[in-house]
Amino acid sequence: PVKLGEFGTVYRYEQSGELHGLSRVRGFTQDDAHIFCTTEQVKGEFLEVLHLTTKVLDKIGFEYTAQISLRDPETPDKYIGSDENWDAAEKAIIEATQEVDIETKTVLGEAAFYGPKLDFMIKDALGRRWQLGTIQVDYNLPERFELEYIGSDNKPHRPVMIHRAPFGSMERFMSILIEHTAGRFPLWLTPDQYVLIPVDPKFAPQCEQIKLQLAKHDIRGFVDDRNETIGKKIRDNEVKKIPLLLIVGEKEIEANAVSVRVQGEGDLGMKTVSEFAEYFETLL
Repeated sequence: PVKLGEFGTVYRYEQSGELHGLSRVRGFTQDDAHIFCTTEQVKGEFLEVLHLTTKVLDKIGFEYTAQISLRDPETPDKYIGSDENWDAAEKAIIEATQEVDIETKTVLGEAAFYGPKLDFMIKDALGRRWQLGTIQVDYNLPERFELEYIGSDNKPHRPVMIHRAPFGSMERFMSILIEHTAGRFPLWLTPDQYVLIPVDPKFAPQCEQIKLQLAKHDIRGFVDDRNETIGKKIRDNEVKKIPLLLIVGEKEIEANAVSVRVQGEGDLGMKTVSEFAEYFETLL
């Protein structure tokens, strides 16, 4: 198969009354890709994309339902292509989803104008359903653009195109993630994974050195060197939802260590920088 992908900005002129925060906007970013394959490869490629999409959603911890969106035979004018092409595309999606342990429901009239699709529906914090990932099987656009490849028989053949976007809209994905986590992102996704808090401003340079040591382990964070009390720094950074608070005083500097405080769990005591790096790996 030939696979082309990009993170690209797309635009839709949504009516002002339909706009909804980050969930429905006029300009958004799609993790868009198109796979050109043979008829025999459709199911295998579809399943590969299906596994990728469910892996992404499972890793984040989203609960989702899969919707098989088919054309409505009562309104054939809404769609392009022959019945033969539509039947083949719909059959490919239905057969592929039957091979995996995923709950699906079928909805007529929700297909794209060029082909059926499998949509992943996620609920937001208020229980409203939004479409995120999508996988579409398209026999019709390759025909419209007269796409061809030379097969093993040295004759021209028409490829099938699979459209896929595991995240769908990145903006919508982030809006639902922010709601679901209330800002407490998974540790691997959190922009600042820790904050180093010196108990006295004079320890800030040593904190910067610890920060450099942690950066070698790909651990992201910053030094809170404000001239504030230790209590205020702890409260402020807990409000910011920084997952790990690392307190540094004279005792810690002598041992090249940090005192670890976990957001929502409390103090874990003192750990050397290398011990903290090992502990951090267990949290991912």
